[in-house]
Amino acid sequence: MASIRSDAAHPVKKDRNKMFKKIAALLLVISACFVVFSAEPEIQSLIKKKYNQNATIETQFDLHIWWSVRERKESKQGKLYLAPGDRFRLELGSETVVSDGKDCWQYSKKSGQVIIKNLQDLDFSYHPSKLLSSWLSDYSFTLKGTDGSSTILFWKADSLSGNSSWDTIEVHASNKTGVVNELKLTDRNGNIHTYRFKKTSFNSKIPGEVFKFEVPGDAQVLDSRK
Repeated sequence: MASIRSDAAHPVKKDRNKMFKKIAALLLVISACFVVFSAEPEIQSLIKKKYNQNATIETQFDLHIWWSVRERKESKQGKLYLAPGDRFRLELGSETVVSDGKDCWQYSKKSGQVIIKNLQDLDFSYHPSKLLSSWLSDYSFTLKGTDGSSTILFWKADSLSGNSSWDTIEVHASNKTGVVNELKLTDRNGNIHTYRFKKTSFNSKIPGEVFKFEVPGDAQVLDSRK
């Protein structure tokens, strides 16, 4: 196993940030309970009850990305595990990102590289605890309408949105349970990320091993921990 320790910028930084951006998008769902909704109280209460800081969540999803410039669609399947204490595991295509609450590993099967860093050193925008509290508290959703059995909540960037990567965010949540079944995010370049959640389980027992990462023996390791 090759190991390289580096605190400087690295050529794979761009790909790493793209992956953490995907994590941020997924965690928007979990952080719905901390967002200030302008929607009707009933759906707000249901979402808050389902998605709270102490919840253990396991979900499977399909991700569809529309690249506006290239006019091309890309689709992937993924799994996301979340547990209290900043623990999470994201499996998306050939990429895996794992946090044990202290350190974070990003593994790309395609490149054969593992990037390790302290969780506290993650970019503010991608840190789970930040997403679950202060960062998303600035988002104010409004009620857009209903789609069958779901309520649609909508947010659009304005002059007060700062450096948000997103231009619009649309959340589809079950009227009966408050479970989010679709999340659509449009960035400032017109690219659309649509997450469709096929199965979401709450408060199930997730083995601790899920939040541990074993580095493959033939992987190149880029360790930026201090």
